[in-house]
Amino acid sequence: MRDKRIKLIYFSLGGSEIKDYALGWRKLLLLSLMLVILIAILTGTVISVFTDVYNNSQVMSLQEANTKLIDQLAEMRKDFKKVAQRVKGLEGDDDELRMIAGLEKIDQDTRLAGVGGPEADYSNDFDFLPNEMREEVFKTKDVINQLKRKIQILDESRIEIGETLKSEHSKIKHLPTIRPVRIGRITAQFGYRIDPFTEKRTPHHGIDIGAPIGTPVFAAADGTVLRIISQYSPNKGYGKLVEIDHGNGHRTRYGHLSKITVRRGQKVKRWDVIGNVGNTGRSTGPHLHYEILASGKRVNPLKYFFE
Repeated sequence: MRDKRIKLIYFSLGGSEIKDYALGWRKLLLLSLMLVILIAILTGTVISVFTDVYNNSQVMSLQEANTKLIDQLAEMRKDFKKVAQRVKGLEGDDDELRMIAGLEKIDQDTRLAGVGGPEADYSNDFDFLPNEMREEVFKTKDVINQLKRKIQILDESRIEIGETLKSEHSKIKHLPTIRPVRIGRITAQFGYRIDPFTEKRTPHHGIDIGAPIGTPVFAAADGTVLRIISQYSPNKGYGKLVEIDHGNGHRTRYGHLSKITVRRGQKVKRWDVIGNVGNTGRSTGPHLHYEILASGKRVNPLKYFFE
């Protein structure tokens, strides 16, 4: 094969010249190969440099993001702790409500039961995270689990309190807690007294409330009219009487009435008018004789008054 001849132009201080150089095909091939290798090296170097710059930039960005995320997790935990303080206040309110409802307080061991747990619970899910971030995640999740448990117990307690108060409200509605006559004064107490008819010391099983004839007499609680006495003998017994069964072992009696405005078996509510003050039966003047029976035993009505 004949040599190839190429023209090379070179510049010198004296100007440019054109010289001819004869290159064989081997030299030309070698020169081309060296040129390709040089270009590949330069390209690889440029790519490597840009890759390193890019990777370093990504690493720095990830490190910065991790740092910010760790800080945010720490701030979130602070916020959760503020919520936990509020929950603690609600637990104090819960204790008071349980006391009002007649329920035992929930002890702290119970409120904390099931809170937290070993890190192994989360490690499988967060193995890819840096140690510092994984620790922050664990701490944050523990705080969240604490709050979830405490709120669950508060919710369960609220339901229990509501059901108890609802039941107690029904009981209170049927508990004789008011004075059946709004005006007048108590003229005879519960217990032993001097009987005005015999002038002997005898037991008095209720209280007497002096009031004008015709003064309204109210049912002391919700219940059912159990007994009515409308026929009586002068100076004997209760005179005209109404007896109400309030359930839970409680009954009330209203004696010496001038008028009865209810019937036997009738359902009544607290503050319903059941009759009027009178002077019937064994009585020395207008008044209401009022008795409370608890499980068949006469008790002092004054102990039941909320007023």
